[in-house]
Amino acid sequence: MEDFRGIPLNVLVLAADQLTLGGLTAILEQEAAVSVVALESSAQMTRAMGSNADVLLWVADLDALANGRADDGAVVSELIEEGMPVVAILPDDDFEGYVRRIGVAGILSRAVKPRTLRVALLAAAEGLMVTDPALAESQPTPFSPSQQQVQVPLTSREMEVLPLLAEGLTNRAIGSRLGISANTAKFHVQAVLAKLGVSSRTEAVVQAARLGLLTL
Repeated sequence: MEDFRGIPLNVLVLAADQLTLGGLTAILEQEAAVSVVALESSAQMTRAMGSNADVLLWVADLDALANGRADDGAVVSELIEEGMPVVAILPDDDFEGYVRRIGVAGILSRAVKPRTLRVALLAAAEGLMVTDPALAESQPTPFSPSQQQVQVPLTSREMEVLPLLAEGLTNRAIGSRLGISANTAKFHVQAVLAKLGVSSRTEAVVQAARLGLLTL
C-alpha cells in the first residue's frame, strides 16, 4: 500500500468548538509535512490563508450556523466557488445532502480515523471526491412530498427566506431585505433547498406550500 506520509499539505481547519478544533489540529500536526492553520470562526480567515491552503477541513456545526454563525457557511460556499477543496466533518449522516449541495469535495463522520482523515484531505487536495465509508453505507430515507414535515426543521431565518423565494427575489435582493450579505443569503437559500429535498427555487416554493410552510 502506498505510504502517504511525507507529502506536504497545507490545511485550514474551521471548527466552532475549541475542543474539536484542538483535537483535529493535534492529529494533523503529528506529521511534520502537514501545516495547519486553526480557526474558530471564518472571521479570522485572511485572503493569504486561503491562497496558501491546499484544502479546508470544516466541522459543519449546523446548530452553530442556525444560531448566528451562518457567515461561516457562506464563507465556505464562497471558497468552494473560488476552487478551494473543502472536506466537511458531519455530526451525523442526516446532514449529508445539506453540505453536498454547496459542493464540498469530501464528507467524513466525526468518528473518522486519523489516517483516513489524512488520506481524505490529500485526495480532496488532488481534486478527488471522498466519502467516509460509514456514511456511504447508510441509506437515508429519501424526502417525499407526503411527509408532514421536513426531516431537518427550517430555522427561523430560513422561514423568512421562503416567502422571498416565492417573490422571485435574487440572493442579493433577499440579503438586502433581511439585512444580511448576498453570500449569507445564498447559503440560507441552499439550506432551504437541501432541507426540502429539491433542486430549484421553484420546486422549493411548491414543496413548502405542500407542507404548509408557505401560503401562496
